[in-house]
Amino acid sequence: MRTKKLLYVVAAATVLSFAAFKASAADGRLSIGAEVAMPMGTFGDAVSTGFGGSLRYEMPMGDNLGLTVTAGYITFSGKDFFDGISFNYIPVQVGAKYYFQEQQNGFYGMVELGIHSGSTSAEGSESSTDLSYAPALGYHLANIDIGLRYQMIATEGESTSYLGLRLAYVLGGK
Repeated sequence: MRTKKLLYVVAAATVLSFAAFKASAADGRLSIGAEVAMPMGTFGDAVSTGFGGSLRYEMPMGDNLGLTVTAGYITFSGKDFFDGISFNYIPVQVGAKYYFQEQQNGFYGMVELGIHSGSTSAEGSESSTDLSYAPALGYHLANIDIGLRYQMIATEGESTSYLGLRLAYVLGGK
């Protein structure tokens, strides 16, 4: 289980490192963000607010469109019956970002699709990798990117979703 998780982290780090290296040539930008995740539905009944971080590479495509690759880590602590158990996720997603004003500036809408590799810290811990997708809205101003997304994870038999707020510092100029 840990080996599989490590492979996802290494793969995500490799992709983002390559993206950062290519950023100067393609006018792409790398951002480093802090994340707060408010669990929704039955997932919210089991866990408390989650915290984590993420890296995102964005490559401009035309006047208003950007393609994204995002990887991160988010951890939730259990509550009530799940007290003392942590739920950890490594999301890796690709997406498209549409700027309503101009490229890499102002309000935007975004969609992402990928995987969430999850595990628990309980005895007999479990891990899984599930499809994930998220619509998002945000605002990009110079070197600051603020985004709010509704993250859905396609797990079996339960509703796993959260409202994610990302505050990021964007490296490089426009």
